[in-house]
Amino acid sequence: PSGMEVNKKRITNFIERHPVAASTAKAVLALAAIGGALALFAVAPGLTRLAGRSTVSPNRKENKERYRRLWKAFYAMKQKGLFEFKGEDKNGYQIYKLTDKGVSEVRKFTLETLTVKGVAKWDGKWRLIIFDVPEKYKKARGALRDKLKDMNFYPLQKSAWVYPFPCEAEITFLKDVFDIHPFVEVLTIDDLKNGKALYHFQDILKDCF
Repeated sequence: PSGMEVNKKRITNFIERHPVAASTAKAVLALAAIGGALALFAVAPGLTRLAGRSTVSPNRKENKERYRRLWKAFYAMKQKGLFEFKGEDKNGYQIYKLTDKGVSEVRKFTLETLTVKGVAKWDGKWRLIIFDVPEKYKKARGALRDKLKDMNFYPLQKSAWVYPFPCEAEITFLKDVFDIHPFVEVLTIDDLKNGKALYHFQDILKDCF
């Protein structure tokens, strides 16, 4: 689906940061989003590869338990209509792909884990996010504000938020999720004289000069 390519790296990073045992359902969704489909009998090895060697236990019993949890999570999501059977490949593996409902769940999952990546050297510019969302979309407007706050953006005004690092891809994703494309803009500005904003970002900026 549109926008999924942009978020594959973010989803992969989520898997790397979270042990498989702690995030089984989300890990299965993430693997499906990255690969586009799940080949049964390849789910657990693929996930282990993406998650890195640190998640592979030398204990065969523990690996078997992780595999069991992956299957349990997959079948539970299949029962909820998140996956649909698409046939078998040349090796006899059953292929399942995300349904529209499954894609919706992946979008929710990606929204939960959405962050703006830092930079090694700051370019000295600011990203100003401004929006004028009509009242009939007030729930989406509120959700956008909540997510900007969650992502550590600074509110200059109720509908004007600022961040020091490039965030166009992340804001585009939020516009997609909340269906408010015409009402949100990202501007790049060279100067910001708001001392409170500078203080707000001091910790993430101190290592970027």
